[in-house]
Amino acid sequence: MKAERYDVAIIGGGPAGSRTAALVAAAGHSVLVLEKREQIGYPVRCAEAVGPRKDVERFLHLDETLVSSAVNGVLMVTPDGTEFQSEMQGIGFIINRELFDRRLAEAASLAGAEIRTGHQAVGLRRENGRIAGVKVKDIGTGSEYEVRTSILVGADGIEALSPRWAGLGTSFRPGEIFSCAQELIDGIDILSTRIEFHLGSRFAPGGYAWVFPKGNGKANVGVGINPLRAKGKSALDHLNEFIAHRCPGGARQRLVIGGCEVARGLPSLATDGYITVGEAARQNNPFSGGGTINALEGADMAAPAIVNSLQDGNTSAKSLAVYTKRWKRSVGRTNRAFYHAASVFFGLNDDEMNRIMKELARVPGIFDEKGIKPARMILELVAAHPALIFKFLRSLTGSRMRR
Repeated sequence: MKAERYDVAIIGGGPAGSRTAALVAAAGHSVLVLEKREQIGYPVRCAEAVGPRKDVERFLHLDETLVSSAVNGVLMVTPDGTEFQSEMQGIGFIINRELFDRRLAEAASLAGAEIRTGHQAVGLRRENGRIAGVKVKDIGTGSEYEVRTSILVGADGIEALSPRWAGLGTSFRPGEIFSCAQELIDGIDILSTRIEFHLGSRFAPGGYAWVFPKGNGKANVGVGINPLRAKGKSALDHLNEFIAHRCPGGARQRLVIGGCEVARGLPSLATDGYITVGEAARQNNPFSGGGTINALEGADMAAPAIVNSLQDGNTSAKSLAVYTKRWKRSVGRTNRAFYHAASVFFGLNDDEMNRIMKELARVPGIFDEKGIKPARMILELVAAHPALIFKFLRSLTGSRMRR
């Protein structure tokens, strides 16, 4: 089997893959992006809330076709129905994710990257004990071929296999993948610039339900649940109950079912001839599940490491390790705090959640324009309820044992 040759091949054409491709191709290197779906960005498996806008525009200019609705406030609903509202101008917006992903892919193409849709990675190519490319299947024809690379990038999302193939990742533990279901609802009563989060075991055991406005009376309505706490009920079961409660007269237009990582980060993000980025690298926020901006930030850290290694002619794990170090000292550090905050917060029962949300709502400084401050939240939780220190310590001890 004759192999094609590229400096870099990237598995996955989502935000992480496309952004990495654009930066590496702009530096003058040959780049191939392999996307298993027939269309970039479709089907959308995202609640589409991001922000603040200035953070996103570091990566891509946003015209109005990309923005479905501004977000200037948050409504939190506790298990007993108590509502807490907070107005925060410019906290974020609801994006047109399908178009957003396509624009990122177009930027990669304009920079010189080649993009192939309907082409799926099915294995790694190795030479002398190091990763030296990827085995690919053309889904349309069923034919298989190989691509030789100096560096292979795994940006294959939550379903990623490439980190495990490369020896960097393991399968998820129970409770590290939440089940999610979402429906686009038309004809919903909602304040057009406020996102909603609903807590408690009735609609979202171990997680939360959401309502994210998309403008023109439409909203993404969804649930994310911890399957270990769902007592046999599926995410779709919980979604149906939540829709019947929150928007019974709305027209259901587009159902999406999938999963979301709530896992610890990988110990290493690179090995000889290989880097992983985005959700494949477990870079999403373990508290909210959000991953779009984190994926783009990961790409902006991975790309310089890739370019420098190619220029030096050294694509070893040691050369690429600068990427892991940079990630862990920045967003990765914040994600670790979010993981422990989530372990404590979403482990509360309904009565505890009711009491603690009332207390947190009175404490200044927990929320800002970028959302929850995890370290401050943990301190306030433990200060209000010292017994929670044992849950936090279990989370922290488990994290160290895992590493």
